[in-house]
Amino acid sequence: MGTIKIITLLAVILICQTNLAQATEVPTAPIENTEQMEQARILQEAKEAKEIQKRVDRAERDAMKAEKAQKKAEKELKKRERLSSDIDSKRRSIAKDSRKIEKFQEKMTKDQKKGKLSPLAIEKINQKIDKLEKGIEKDKDKLDKLERKQ
Repeated sequence: MGTIKIITLLAVILICQTNLAQATEVPTAPIENTEQMEQARILQEAKEAKEIQKRVDRAERDAMKAEKAQKKAEKELKKRERLSSDIDSKRRSIAKDSRKIEKFQEKMTKDQKKGKLSPLAIEKINQKIDKLEKGIEKDKDKLDKLERKQ
């Protein structure tokens, strides 16, 4: 009876071992499937690379557009500053010429009262005043044009 138990036990072990050997066998995929999978993976990587390149290109274009817009805004700001500066300059010029005219008129009035001015000197002073008034008119016209631009 002992030998029957041993033989039965050996038979059970042998059957279990063959079942385990069959169960742990690595399934082999056909070579065609692995090649197709490799090609599919390569195609997928290529698609991803193209998509990434598109994103990079789009980002570069957006950056260039933003840079261009910034330069345009800076240029516009400089133009406005220059225009504002020109307007201030014309106003100062008009005020300066107006003060000169007032000084010439005051001096001429004082000197006429004292009798120091000859008719020739009066004529010269009047010519200077007329010249300054013409300059003021030109400056006012330019000022109007500049203010319309603003």
